[in-house]
Amino acid sequence: MPNSISLRNFIVGALLLLSVLSCQKKESKNVENEKIIADNYTLMVPKDFEKTNKLNELAKIQFQKVDEDLYFIVLEETKQSFADAVKLKIHDTTPNLYGYFKVVTNHFKEITKNLKVNDVGRTKIDSCNAIIFSMFGQTLDNGKSVFYRYALIEDDKNYYQIMSWTNIHHKEKLIGRMDNIIHSFKMKK
Repeated sequence: MPNSISLRNFIVGALLLLSVLSCQKKESKNVENEKIIADNYTLMVPKDFEKTNKLNELAKIQFQKVDEDLYFIVLEETKQSFADAVKLKIHDTTPNLYGYFKVVTNHFKEITKNLKVNDVGRTKIDSCNAIIFSMFGQTLDNGKSVFYRYALIEDDKNYYQIMSWTNIHHKEKLIGRMDNIIHSFKMKK
């Protein structure tokens, strides 16, 4: 008799596990992506994001999912303008991708209290050199705890910043969505 109870408990547990896993797969399949085409690159953005122009006046691409407190923008800068700024000593760094990384993170140190930078890694995104990293701290204006997932990407002529952010408490839940957007970056051929 004890063996039949153990076997029944095992079967019930296995069925519950399978139903939970199948529900999770269905949820992830429900979010479709939309291809966003910019001048010289494309990004895949979840269709449940809303296009906006209110996040950053310099951003080429801006999307938000307000109910999840998730936002992202894409900024562009020519490599020549950055090199000129270094030459003119506007930035005290080297005119390369790592120097660009230093300028970006120093900027955030000025506008974010207790900023921590971590998970820094060099990689390739669609054959372009890239630095992907995370940052977190408190905003100076309202003290909100914020988490940033960031990519700096370079092609022959430009630097691109893909910045996504959310409340620090949503980091674990949303970092996968942030990374999916970052890694969908493709240069137009």
